[in-house]
Amino acid sequence: MAWLDEPGFERRPLVFVEDHLYHTADLLAAVAAVRPDLVACATAVAIDRPGPDTDATIEDWRTRYPALQIVAPDTATDAMSFAKLVARLLRPGGILIQDVQLSTLPFLPPDRWWESIYLAATVRGLFAASPPTVRFLSNKRGYSATFGRDLLEGGFDPRDVMDKSALQTAVVPGVIALFDRAFPRTLRARLPPNSARSWPVGDSDTDRNELEQTLDLVLWQGSVSELGGRLVGGSNGRVSFRHGSTEADTWQRLIDDALTDGNGLAVVDVGGRIGPAGAERAELTNLAARHMHTLRGRLRTGDAIATISHAYRLGDTMRIGSVTPSSHLPAPSKPLRS
Repeated sequence: MAWLDEPGFERRPLVFVEDHLYHTADLLAAVAAVRPDLVACATAVAIDRPGPDTDATIEDWRTRYPALQIVAPDTATDAMSFAKLVARLLRPGGILIQDVQLSTLPFLPPDRWWESIYLAATVRGLFAASPPTVRFLSNKRGYSATFGRDLLEGGFDPRDVMDKSALQTAVVPGVIALFDRAFPRTLRARLPPNSARSWPVGDSDTDRNELEQTLDLVLWQGSVSELGGRLVGGSNGRVSFRHGSTEADTWQRLIDDALTDGNGLAVVDVGGRIGPAGAERAELTNLAARHMHTLRGRLRTGDAIATISHAYRLGDTMRIGSVTPSSHLPAPSKPLRS
C-alpha cells in the first residue's frame, strides 16, 4: 500500500466520514481551530445528496481548507465498493472517524441503519497489516442500549463512541490524542521533481518499510540514529549510529542541505568539524576525504555523494528524507484499540 508518492488521491492518516455535510463542516472547523495541521493530513468523504447546496459547501471547504482532500464517492453503489473506497483513502495504521449512522448512503436501508457499523468493520478488515483505528461519532442518546450490541459484534467498544454535542470538549481532544499517539514522528522528504514536503509518520514497521523501500536515503533521528533506504548497504539495509556521532551529524547535514536545495557542505568545513584546532587547510581536506570515504562505503554506490565546487552534496535526483520526533508529543496512555 504505497502512500508516499502515489498519483491522484493520496492515502492519508485521517479520514472523516459523515452522512451530512454540516456535521463534517462543524467537525472540520473545530479541528482547524485547535490543530490546523490535522486538516492538512485529512480526507473528508462527502456522502450527502448531490445538488447545488452540496456543491457550494464543498467549494467553501476548498477555499477554507486548501490542503484538505475531499472525495465524493458517486461511484460507490454498494457496501463493499464504499468500504474499498474508504480503505484506499486511509494510510495503514491510520484513523477513521465515522458517523455511527450513515443515513445518506443510498444502499443502506433506513430500517437497517446499524449496518453503517459493519461498513467500518469491513474497512478495517481490508488491511492485512496495521489496520486503522476506528472511532464513531453519534448524536443519539443512550446509544449503548440502541446499538451497543452491534458495535460489540463488529469488534468495537461502545465506550469509544464520541458524542457530537461535545465537539470542542471531547471529540477534537480525542481525535488529537489518537493522532499524536499513532503518528509521533514527522518525515520531511524530497521526491524529485517535486520540492520537499512533510508527512506524519508512525513508529510501525509498516511505515518504516514503506519509507525505506521508496526513498534512496532516510535518516531516523532519536537516541540512536539509523540510516536506511534503497541505497544503503549492509545485511539489513540499515546503519545505526550512536547519539551525537560525527558520522550521524554529517549525514544529517547532507540530507538537510538537499532538502533545502543548498550548495553542499564545504570540504574544509567538514574537515574542520572532525579535525584538530589549528589544522592547516591541506590536513582538513585530507580528513574530510577520509571521512567522506567512510560515508560512501555505507552505500551501494559511491556516486550518491558528489564533490562539486569544493563541496560535498547528495545527487539532485535522489529521493531523500529525514524523520524526527513530532513537535506535538503524544500524551502517555494505554495502547490504542483498533
